[in-house]
Amino acid sequence: MNSLTRSEVADFLTRVEATPASTGGGAPAGVDDVLADLAGLGLAPGDAVVLCLTNGVELLRVLLSSLLLGLVPLAVPPSTPWQRVRALAGHVGAGVVVTTRLAGAGPQLPVGGALAVPTGHPTTPYRPGEILLSTSGTSGMFSACVHRVASLLHNARLHAGATGITSADTLLVNLPLYYSYALVAQALAAYVTKARLVLDGPPFSPAAYRDAVTARGVTHSAVTPTIARQLLADPGLVPRGLRALAVGGDRLAPAEVARLLAARPAAELYLTYGLTEAGPRVSTLAAHAEPAHRYGSVGRPLPGVRASLRGVQGDVGELLVESGTVLLRRVGQHSGRVLLGPRTIATGDAFSIDDGYLTFHGRLSDFVVLRGEKVSLNTVRQAAHAIPGVVHCVPEVVDEDGTQVLHVHLSVTGTLPGGEKALRHLLNSQLLPAERPRAVFVSTADPEAFRK
Repeated sequence: MNSLTRSEVADFLTRVEATPASTGGGAPAGVDDVLADLAGLGLAPGDAVVLCLTNGVELLRVLLSSLLLGLVPLAVPPSTPWQRVRALAGHVGAGVVVTTRLAGAGPQLPVGGALAVPTGHPTTPYRPGEILLSTSGTSGMFSACVHRVASLLHNARLHAGATGITSADTLLVNLPLYYSYALVAQALAAYVTKARLVLDGPPFSPAAYRDAVTARGVTHSAVTPTIARQLLADPGLVPRGLRALAVGGDRLAPAEVARLLAARPAAELYLTYGLTEAGPRVSTLAAHAEPAHRYGSVGRPLPGVRASLRGVQGDVGELLVESGTVLLRRVGQHSGRVLLGPRTIATGDAFSIDDGYLTFHGRLSDFVVLRGEKVSLNTVRQAAHAIPGVVHCVPEVVDEDGTQVLHVHLSVTGTLPGGEKALRHLLNSQLLPAERPRAVFVSTADPEAFRK
């Protein structure tokens, strides 16, 4: 299965259901209707389209239908400010945004339960069979990765094999489908294995998670370390009926891995590492089958993936990943993460390698984890510098009672209309909730210090 087919997509969507908490409910069918709606937009194969939809069945239905028509979709968080959605569409060359929000102007045509809104931007031609993926906030607000759909399906198959997903499983998705971890490692993994998929919506709570696992017969779930720590705060709420739990997105401490194993005796626990540019999953550790001294590792590379280090100091260097599933190229604004060759990327992450096992030591790139989400400090700078009068922005990550929060220091010229309150509102209006600073400090810029 190297490509999507209409019959397999329709069959897959019959195996998808949404819990009442999911914001993307609706009947998991209607592929033909969505195909007809998309075809009526007059887009050509290879045209890009931005999907600003809630995290649920409708997003999957429209995204997969777009791919069946040879369109090139880019899914973005539904909370993204419209000004930012439209600007992103311009950077990637998308003439249409499919959204449930009232936004934009001009003729708006129905697409399933949403509307197609023209952006006014000229289209950039891509190849049918390609897809655009957001980079989880790690590379700035106006860039995306171009992947082959076939390579994402291959990566999903590799991940499913490494984490034991089969057609007998029911997967629970409570992570954003507009990012690669949930889309590939869960949704597409269910597609290639013919597993059942349950979509659950925010907000997350350990009690609701346990109830959803129990009520829906969930056997396989993937969470972030932040969610894992919430579960560990009350081990009695860790669902014991869950056969397999995968953790990815950031690092768990070895002691936390041991506690998760103790909370679910005889169950499976997988630690995974990946990044959108890699397509996305890179390595997996079956922690339940490993000795305790391996709990700090994210395992060995998946079949066909080669890991190496550059710039090594001591045992630690920047991880390079060579794989047939890495991105084809980046579009929009560029980041520091580098495509070194047709199959090789520099991850921007510091690792050591011991007997083939990868151990994560920190990030070299310009982003941090705040409120459990990856946040690009470069995105914050870009948003601040887009405000007239702001000439310098210094994001600062501060520890407040053991929690990392963001402070932003802005240097401005002249008098700002509306004062500091209006400035803070303008900044927050361009940022996602996780990107918004706890505090904003404004000072008058020295005109000699900031010459443009």
